[in-house]
Amino acid sequence: MDAYRTEEEQVEAIKRWWSENGKGVIAAVVIGVLGSVGWQSWQDRQVSQAEAASGIYQELLALSAQELSSDADKVRLDELAATLTEDYAGSGYARLGQLLQVSAWVSQGRAEEALTALQALESSVADDVAMYPIVKLRRARLQASLGDTEQALQALTSLETSAVAAAVWQAKADIYIVQEQYALAAEALSLALVADENGDLRSDLETKLAFVNARRESNVSPVASGE
Repeated sequence: MDAYRTEEEQVEAIKRWWSENGKGVIAAVVIGVLGSVGWQSWQDRQVSQAEAASGIYQELLALSAQELSSDADKVRLDELAATLTEDYAGSGYARLGQLLQVSAWVSQGRAEEALTALQALESSVADDVAMYPIVKLRRARLQASLGDTEQALQALTSLETSAVAAAVWQAKADIYIVQEQYALAAEALSLALVADENGDLRSDLETKLAFVNARRESNVSPVASGE
């Protein structure tokens, strides 16, 4: 038997249910529609922002590849980097832009400013497993160039098992070469060759290792004849 004996009773039951639940149904439908529209709008906005950030980064990349002889170019480079940092902080291009800016500053003789910027960037990317070792490596190299080899070597030692291990050992070797510690430099270069699985640095590493070994041999005191 039907739950309701007459069509009129079924209609009345529907009316009662709608009276009790109708507002909630309408709200759920509206929220669902708005949610769908909002999600699509959010996606479109993300794509648009990514495209805009990419365009700014490409301009920054092209500009940073130049010699930047004019003050206008230098100002423009800083403006582009600032725009990425301030307006597109979550795009990923902001951090890449900061690295380009830092490299430009070093070329301009603004090494101390570059170091400060790198230290701040290093702190901000501490949770980024891909970016952190790159930034820390660059910071260590810059510190070494400024004469703070102790801090540089400490930073590099902490990166010896990272994804940039080959570059890390090469950086350590460069410090040892400047210090004329050729045995340590040779060891570091040998470890760099082992870590350089793709052979990206092999030519440079082998050239440096040949130089280091030559220096080691020249520093060996010859045995006096007749002894």
